[in-house]
Amino acid sequence: MSPARRLGWLLVALPVAASGCFDDPASAPDAALDAAVAPKDLPDLLDKPDAGAPDLPASPDAFDVSDVSDVSDVTTPDLPEVSADLGPRCATSAECSDGRLCGPDGRCAPCVPSDDRCPAAQHCDPSTLGCVPGCRSDEGCMATPRADGGAAPARCDVARHVCLDCDVDDDCPARSVCRMGQCMVGCNERRGCAPGEVCCTGSCVDVQADIANCGACERRCSVSNGVPACTAGVCGLEACTAGFADCNRSLADGCESDLQGDPARCGACDVSCPTPPGAGSIACGAGRCGFTCAAGMADCDGDSRNGCERTVSSDPGNCGRCGNACPARAGASVPRCTAGVCGYLCNAGRGDCDGDTDNGCEADVRTDLSHCGRCGAACSAPANATATCAAGRCGYACNAGYGDCDGDAANGCEVDLRTSIAHCGRCGGACMVSGGTPACIEGLCAIAACGGSFADCDGLSSNGCETDTRSSATHCGTCGRACPAAPQATATCVASACATRCSLSYGDCDGLAANGCETDTRNAVAHCGRCGAACVTPGGTPGCSAGACVVAGCERGRGNCDGLAANGCETDLATSPRHCGACGVVGAELCDGQDNSCDGLVDNGCPTAIGGLAGFDYTSPEYGTGTTTSTNASCAAGQVVRGIFGRVNGNFVTQLNVICGTPQISESRAVTPYRYPATVTGSTDVGTVGTAVGTAFRYVCPGDSVVTRIRGRASPYLYQFMLDCSTLSVTGNPGSLRITATPAATSPSWGSANGGTFDYPCPTNASGSASVLRGLYGRSRRILSSIYTMSVGARCSVPSITVR
Repeated sequence: MSPARRLGWLLVALPVAASGCFDDPASAPDAALDAAVAPKDLPDLLDKPDAGAPDLPASPDAFDVSDVSDVSDVTTPDLPEVSADLGPRCATSAECSDGRLCGPDGRCAPCVPSDDRCPAAQHCDPSTLGCVPGCRSDEGCMATPRADGGAAPARCDVARHVCLDCDVDDDCPARSVCRMGQCMVGCNERRGCAPGEVCCTGSCVDVQADIANCGACERRCSVSNGVPACTAGVCGLEACTAGFADCNRSLADGCESDLQGDPARCGACDVSCPTPPGAGSIACGAGRCGFTCAAGMADCDGDSRNGCERTVSSDPGNCGRCGNACPARAGASVPRCTAGVCGYLCNAGRGDCDGDTDNGCEADVRTDLSHCGRCGAACSAPANATATCAAGRCGYACNAGYGDCDGDAANGCEVDLRTSIAHCGRCGGACMVSGGTPACIEGLCAIAACGGSFADCDGLSSNGCETDTRSSATHCGTCGRACPAAPQATATCVASACATRCSLSYGDCDGLAANGCETDTRNAVAHCGRCGAACVTPGGTPGCSAGACVVAGCERGRGNCDGLAANGCETDLATSPRHCGACGVVGAELCDGQDNSCDGLVDNGCPTAIGGLAGFDYTSPEYGTGTTTSTNASCAAGQVVRGIFGRVNGNFVTQLNVICGTPQISESRAVTPYRYPATVTGSTDVGTVGTAVGTAFRYVCPGDSVVTRIRGRASPYLYQFMLDCSTLSVTGNPGSLRITATPAATSPSWGSANGGTFDYPCPTNASGSASVLRGLYGRSRRILSSIYTMSVGARCSVPSITVR
């Protein structure tokens, strides 16, 4: 290598070597500083052989520059300062000698950065005003062969005064990139790899076989308990670690089976250790099956095929361990082994109560009072009883005349059955005496005494003191005293004294016992229904029938027209319009100038017509859109609307129809001013406004009321509808009669609270007569497959009512 070439590499390598591994130049080893080159060394370097020149790095990793994007990231170590002699003071460079220049401090110096005249491979250090190694222009970088084979001169990094071998990746040969001004082996997005290789994190790799980049960059193959492989870019299994196997043929869990310790795959994938009878657990060791006996079990024959065949916890022939047989005991039935300890078993109903093995099970625990049921369980006798042992259970038998009536063994046979009233002769045999006090004598019930007015008149203790001498008609006051009978009466005893009780419908109204119950209250006017209840009939003659007062007859000109006996003949047949001359006869005026109706008025009630229903007197505005087909529902002549029926679908009223009836006067009254209430008869469904879609509703005004007002919500559809009802009557004086409407009821609302509200009451005419609803009109519209009511209006008229 030429001296110029060596110098170029040296100037580049020194800064890299000094800063590649240290963030702080002050922490760099002294060796890096010792490697700095002073200007006096340059001639020697130019004459040294090529052996000292560095070769092209094999990889960018040699300089740890994976994160360096351009040469501006390279730092240059501090070089030894070259001090300038403090020259004489100057104002201009012309005042300096020996080729020196006038520096910024006003002294002559070897160089000035603003007018750098240092040799080509040096530059002026601004801190020392002396020439130091390092280029200041491309001319300072001697022409050297380029890495791409050319001979173009290298470029000078004037900021760091370093000669660079390359500028961009294209200045470097294939499979290398430009890093920190040097060509290094590597790749990037612009510098590709050889055929069959892929650039992964700056290195060319074969993704078909590289386990760290298998099929794609950084896709590392790994296998649990085995060695991975990469074949044709797909991860696989090279081999399993000794003692492991891939039994499920799944790469996901690698060599998942432990053939040395897994009982399910012991020694091989298809070998599963069996669980022999009596084994507590199975195991696999070094690839061979084994087992451990459960507690109380043992393998006494050494045959692994039948496992732990002996129950040493209870086997008398192998008690506690194999071969330990329990010996027979005198007096015992058979030997036994319990929890691995030998013993013997007594026959049923027997027990070894003295602990002597020579006499075996000597006690009969079924009947032995000292060992009843078990050894040492002695039976004791409670009060008034004798102890017993039967079937191994202690008991006791009551002594004669005593009983255990509470079932409590602690107090034994606590009851003396000979004298106990609650348990006379037997437990639960209680003595009871009605009306008296019981007694128990030698186990038999008896009467000790009768109480109060009760007596034992029949001499039988079984029914006690059966007779109450205060009320017994056969034993009144004392046993054997019978009360005598009376006519139409039954003998009774009251408070121990004889008395009589009248038969049905008879009464002792004179208070004499001798004649008994002398009065028949069914027909006695002075005692009708009961003694002292006398019948009185104003304006007539009283009578009594079936125990109730009646009107037997009325005085002339009077009548019992209401059928009530209490007010007698209450009606004056000469002045009652409803009972004119006779009960139930309504007088009618003949319009002849006479009072024909018994109301004291002449020709009153002669026919007077009010109002008329030939047409419609009033029509309301139309509520709704009113842009579609017209419809109406109106009552016939002489009729008015008394109700509404229709349908509601969701938020809309889809159909409205009217129910019609006929108003008329129900009665006449001689009152001034007149007030004749009107009734409504008939019920006729009329008209169709809308279509039968949705839920049906129907409303009829209560009683004799009719529709006088409509209300609701509309626009653009008919959303809600409701109505008000009123009763009608004719009021005023002859010649000035009028029809009045009195509010009676309000219907429910149908539909939803959407749209604007409307309210239309039927008006009153100039004569003061009220009008009523006679019909509805409106418009409907087809929406989809249904016809909806879009608008509605009212038609009102003053009804036609004739007063007679």
